[in-house]
Amino acid sequence: MFVCKQWKTLLGNSHTLALMLKIAIHLSIALVLSALQTSDVFGVDYPDSSLVRNIVKVQELLYNDHFVEADSATQELIERYPNDPSGNLFRAIGLLMEMCDSEENSRCELFQAHIDSTFSKTKRVLDTSSTVVCAWMHLYRGHAHAYRSLWEAQFGSTIAAIKGSRAAKAEYERGLKADSTVYDLYFGLGLYHYWKSAKAGLLRWFGIINNDKEKGIAQLLLAVDSSLISREAARSALIWIWLDRNQFDSAIAVAESMRGEHPDGKSFLWPLAKAYWKLEQYNNAADVYNYLRILLEKNPGNYFNMVDCDYWLYRCYNRLCQEDKARHIAQRFSLYVKEIPRETKNRQRNKISYLKKKAR
Repeated sequence: MFVCKQWKTLLGNSHTLALMLKIAIHLSIALVLSALQTSDVFGVDYPDSSLVRNIVKVQELLYNDHFVEADSATQELIERYPNDPSGNLFRAIGLLMEMCDSEENSRCELFQAHIDSTFSKTKRVLDTSSTVVCAWMHLYRGHAHAYRSLWEAQFGSTIAAIKGSRAAKAEYERGLKADSTVYDLYFGLGLYHYWKSAKAGLLRWFGIINNDKEKGIAQLLLAVDSSLISREAARSALIWIWLDRNQFDSAIAVAESMRGEHPDGKSFLWPLAKAYWKLEQYNNAADVYNYLRILLEKNPGNYFNMVDCDYWLYRCYNRLCQEDKARHIAQRFSLYVKEIPRETKNRQRNKISYLKKKAR
């Protein structure tokens, strides 16, 4: 009786009725647009060229260490495609790359939130989509597991990192089962197969774990050749693999190419410098470490990497018998050694001890 009376009073007010009708119309339009948007995003040609361009743009920003711009670009991606998980995934990837670059677990909660959003959005899409879309959703879920695993390896638990890598592999395999022509899946599988085998040690020697190194390399090369959004990631991964296999010329060729394409980036410079060192090309190694040092000074505070640079620079100049330059490196180190956080001192204790002795 009370409810009927309230509705009678409400409907008797023409202004209120008009407002309610307007709200209902706007809500209906919003629901229709949302449905159309979902349909457009997850069509038979998923991902469309516009989405691919946007994802590649984000990756280019990340490879140049332009983290603020990349974060803005992923937020725009989320706003433009609110039902698509790719924006959340690549925002999480950008946040993790920024944290690894600074060696600080400063944006953990936001990173984890976007990983969780990736899982929840992909789950909704998996229930109602075509095989090709399902394959992409498994790719995103695999990446979400993989990058959470990388976070665990850097800032958390080794056991959780191992579990995460296995969960990632399972998602990639589900994706291939859904549609084997989504070649981006081979990027994730290639990484898993190579590094699982490379780190197995005696387990691989005794046959407990299969040696899938060649399989992993073949899968990464396929991703370089045929994937839509994973080509640069696969190329970058191969640099570290060539380094691990002592194929230093191959590592240098890919790293120098990526250096030319992404002049502000640092991630491929570390293996490049190491490859030059291994080949005893100390001048070239010193050039790369000096360039890294310049890039690090643009955003000061990462003492872990500064110590790394100065340690290897000193050793390069020492091998080149350029004692004045080596002495300068040691003296420069002594100017900031007191500012190094305790945790970094513990992690870099051997290199810090070495440089302290040389600075005396």
